[in-house]
Amino acid sequence: MELIGSVFDGRGRAGDFAWMIEQPDYDDALFVFNDNEAQFRAHQAHVAGAGACGASAGNAVIRPYQCQDPPRAAGIPTGDHGGFPRLTDGARQAIDDALAAIQTVLASGRYRRVIYSAADESGALGTGIFVVGDDVKRYIVDGLRRVTSS
Repeated sequence: MELIGSVFDGRGRAGDFAWMIEQPDYDDALFVFNDNEAQFRAHQAHVAGAGACGASAGNAVIRPYQCQDPPRAAGIPTGDHGGFPRLTDGARQAIDDALAAIQTVLASGRYRRVIYSAADESGALGTGIFVVGDDVKRYIVDGLRRVTSS
């Protein structure tokens, strides 16, 4: 399984998740978007009224695609109310829960690629809305590497 860090460089082209997810070239991809913890937990609990399937800002514009069958997107929490400033036990647990959910979706065998938002060509997690600690960003990307290599 291929893990791809995609850098946003404008609308209507590669890097723009809202555009990419609609292109047939990406039908074999699961898109991982930066989610807030509350909406991630609402989706886990199947509480649609809590915004679990509603589009949001940034790459969370594709949140509705996690509610399709089969899902085309999966959220991974980068925090609530501004972001996880550091990798606390609570942040780690939320991220681990998301990674487990992603691994379950990938087990279907439907996907050949996982695409996440990268800050630059280094592959570091891109975060445009929340302020997220570097240790949190590394933990997320390392976790995505683990679930795509297993």
